[in-house]
Amino acid sequence: MRLYACIISADSKRDKATLLSVAQQFSYSIEMLEDGILFEVSGLQNLIGDPTKISQHILAELKANSISGNVAVAEAIDTAMLLAREDENASANPKSKIQNPKSAESFAQLPLQNLLIDADTLNVFSDLGIKSIRDLQNIPKDELINRYGQSFKNIIDIIEQKGGRLLTPNIKENEVRWEYQLDFPVDDFEQLIFILNHGLEKLLAQTSQFGFSTEQLDIFFRLQNRTERTYEIKTSFPTLEKTFWLKLINLRISLDPPESEIVSIRVTSHFTPPRPSQQGLYAVSRPEPERLLLTVNKLKKLVGEENVGVPVLLDQRIEKAFTLDADAMPSGKEVITAVEEINQDMRSKQLPQYIAEQPHEIQDPKSKIQNAVIAFSYFNPPIPADVLIREKRLIFLRTQYFSGHVIKYSGVWKANSKWWDKSWKAQEWDVEIENHGVYRLCRVNNDWFLAGEYD
Repeated sequence: MRLYACIISADSKRDKATLLSVAQQFSYSIEMLEDGILFEVSGLQNLIGDPTKISQHILAELKANSISGNVAVAEAIDTAMLLAREDENASANPKSKIQNPKSAESFAQLPLQNLLIDADTLNVFSDLGIKSIRDLQNIPKDELINRYGQSFKNIIDIIEQKGGRLLTPNIKENEVRWEYQLDFPVDDFEQLIFILNHGLEKLLAQTSQFGFSTEQLDIFFRLQNRTERTYEIKTSFPTLEKTFWLKLINLRISLDPPESEIVSIRVTSHFTPPRPSQQGLYAVSRPEPERLLLTVNKLKKLVGEENVGVPVLLDQRIEKAFTLDADAMPSGKEVITAVEEINQDMRSKQLPQYIAEQPHEIQDPKSKIQNAVIAFSYFNPPIPADVLIREKRLIFLRTQYFSGHVIKYSGVWKANSKWWDKSWKAQEWDVEIENHGVYRLCRVNNDWFLAGEYD
């Protein structure tokens, strides 16, 4: 069932931002009216209750924001607007208080003056004693259409609460800005933390007032050398936590400070829907994403931005066939099926051949290994090894940490696919060592070593 809410304010121009903030707590399909605001509240019955309870929640928000006006919730847009405008003169009185929730049952009592009926027709109805919508509903609609034409059918649809008016979202705001001109140039960004703290407080409050959150802040510096510097601070989740944004901005700028003194600062907050707070009853508790992002940025500051990121496999046969995406963050949806993982690793020759030789382990992709992910850990530095070869077969392997017989192995592979850039200098095998696991065995000239281990 579709439901629409309408708020008619005593001073819609003055209260525009607040009305928008209230409406966006209930919906993102919003239309600003000249005298108020209209928004869809379909689906809130399961969370709040019937239309009366939804009206009461909206009224409570208006009262909390000291807004005077009328509220109506109905199944048709025209019905909600007419009910909210029923006592428009009272709502325009600065001394009036918020009206009681309007219900669809009171719709029939509305006067005909609220409908879009021309003055001559209203005078005729008045002379005949037809003054309310209920009076007009008692007249056969066929006679009304025959007397006043097909255009009167729109009026009949409205009084039958079947109006065809559509809600037209017209909210254009998608960002807010805060700017500050410094009295004198500042060469150290940390000296601006106090000023930025004040600016973020105002900026995030404005964002919240519009009913949104943000997952991107743009920091713009005008520098003394007449150049400009912009930083895009992004997260993978929306948040209005000022302390979190302040720490994240400080870490980001400390990694790549501006090359000259700062003379002005501007911060832009881009709107995004708030993060849902409702979770499943049996949802697993996880760390706050703010903590993870701050930890990652602290690591970038310690070891370098290029050394922290999400590993990305390369479809190449080279040493350490992966790279780090420093801008990416885990979304929690990276798990793929075991068969897809096996096919991907087999194509890039990152998975030991022995798994492909054991079909009983992967016959049913919907079984226990459906979400299995095979990891490879590199040894840094590689572990030197002694290898026993008999009749051109790998027999035994010994390192300073363990030794054992080679149960199965696959190879040999050459480790460099970029033949036009580097020579083929390394040979590789994937070997399973008795009671110890699966490793990557490499040979360069006459030297043997373990490059890493499969997990």
